[in-house]
Amino acid sequence: MLDSSIDSLFSRTSLGIKPGLDVTTALLEKLGNPHRGLKVIHVAGTNGKGSVCAMIESVLRASGFKTGLYTSPHLLRFNERFRVSGKEISNPDLEKLIEVVMAADKKTGLRPATFFELSTAIAFEHFKRSGVQYAVIETGMGGRWDATNVVQPVISVITRIALDHANYLGDDLEKIAGEKAGIIKEGTPVVCGPMPVEAEAVIYKEATEKNAPILGSEEAAFFQPLESRRTDQLVDIEASGQGYRNVRLPFGGNYQLENCGIAVAALEDLSDLEGIRLQMKRGLEQVKWPGRFQTLEIKPPMIFDGAHNPNAAATLFQTLEEIFPKFGNGFVFGFMKDKDVAGFLEALAPAVEKAFAITLPGERAMSAEQITEIGQAAGIDIEPAESPQVAIDWVNAGKKRLLCFTGSLFMAEELKKSGFNI
Repeated sequence: MLDSSIDSLFSRTSLGIKPGLDVTTALLEKLGNPHRGLKVIHVAGTNGKGSVCAMIESVLRASGFKTGLYTSPHLLRFNERFRVSGKEISNPDLEKLIEVVMAADKKTGLRPATFFELSTAIAFEHFKRSGVQYAVIETGMGGRWDATNVVQPVISVITRIALDHANYLGDDLEKIAGEKAGIIKEGTPVVCGPMPVEAEAVIYKEATEKNAPILGSEEAAFFQPLESRRTDQLVDIEASGQGYRNVRLPFGGNYQLENCGIAVAALEDLSDLEGIRLQMKRGLEQVKWPGRFQTLEIKPPMIFDGAHNPNAAATLFQTLEEIFPKFGNGFVFGFMKDKDVAGFLEALAPAVEKAFAITLPGERAMSAEQITEIGQAAGIDIEPAESPQVAIDWVNAGKKRLLCFTGSLFMAEELKKSGFNI
């Protein structure tokens, strides 16, 4: 029964993306506006927003609060998108909520809700029924017209902005920043991560016009690296006059320090606003967020990173240089058709010793042959492969080699088929 319910929900993906809040607003009204009773931390951005959401939720949960976490896409199971206190929604609860939300959708008198609009309604209804105290909500795409933007958050958070989804959000950083800044609400505090000057200017202007106090994460959280390993790093953190010593962050890479800084700044701001005490160190040390420079195997090193745009590819390149400076890098690439694959591969090309292209599941996936053609144009030694196994054989056949699976979070399904634990 659940499979048929999920199939009916996923059939709405054929409607595509419909910017606007009218349908979501009407749908939620039919459900009794479940979002209105929630204390929401609303997170937008191009890169890092999922990691920031996971860190914020983990700290709030470690501090004794009942939390909701709504993110997308999922890696392996649709249930992953809806978590209460770290636990995915159960199959019976999900089946029931799909039924409830689809029934409400028929009563709005408007066009049928899209897949993401329905999913967002499921999240809010689930969190209301579960008695969630704080809900961490990730935007799907953009911000201003994203279905999640019906909320009145206690704090808004904007992570690093880069070019992505140009067909919907615009083809320059100012336009994209304008869409992300759409989550800023009148008088509601905003935490802004590091980003290009032109994007930052747009966000600060919007905050000023909305009388929204804005805080740059670089001004609010400072890190002193103590020890760095491939799978984790030890740091001291200073934030809002608070010191957190010997924090063992369960992820490698300097870029995650940026995300952690945004999360810490937002949490400290939230602590002041709400008058709550937070278990920052414990919460950060307990974060689990697969698919972001995730170590699949240690010898030889095999990494899964869901980077999918040129900015994220450049960050991945830097992270590999930091952590594996003397390794020959092999890659398995898989992409969706709507991504800037040429820009992504050009950003990573200097790091590539050998690459393999695979066709990911789904109609949106780019073929391995097309990826190969684009990669060869970027000067990459790349060939199509039926599965990741040929790449695994390559990395095992040499010394000082590593293998990185990247290009899409949808790669997770293929990795599971190959026996990896995601």
